[in-house]
Amino acid sequence: MRRRKALAALAAALTIVSVAWLLSRTGASGRHAGGPAPNRAWDTAHEKIFLAGQLQRNPTHAPILLRLAQIERSAGNLQGAREYLKKAVAAGGGQVDILLELGLVDSEMGDLRAAEAQNRAVLQIDNRQPDALYNLGAIAANRGDLDQARHLWTDAIRSGGTTDAAAKAKMAVERLP
Repeated sequence: MRRRKALAALAAALTIVSVAWLLSRTGASGRHAGGPAPNRAWDTAHEKIFLAGQLQRNPTHAPILLRLAQIERSAGNLQGAREYLKKAVAAGGGQVDILLELGLVDSEMGDLRAAEAQNRAVLQIDNRQPDALYNLGAIAANRGDLDQARHLWTDAIRSGGTTDAAAKAKMAVERLP
């Protein structure tokens, strides 16, 4: 029985490593390293089928739930993405990446209170997380609270170093009146 569980765990780990390796083979341009541009819809559909099969074996696996949510979000299915992310959080997947993704989905769905709550939850884990600081600044700016936005974006710049969030925060601060 133990051996069977160990083999199943090893198989799952190898599968996840394989998927991660395949995903890492695409560059920022979306092209496979050293090869022609893939058919992204075909790749995503197959990845989704594969991940759904893995999810049947382990329905509370947060990284699989997160990736499925990202696929749904990129396809425009925000409600489906939100459902996967809520499952990931309920499964104990309170990791920063999951909460940030849920905040983005909530924001895209127009639920700014929920988006703010997700980003504040991230700051409870890491009070210097630049993406959460940037996102909260954007929410504050959209509410018309430019002083709060400036404060949050300045914190994102200080905390973020060379991250995209810090760069976006810097541009946002420069645009403020």
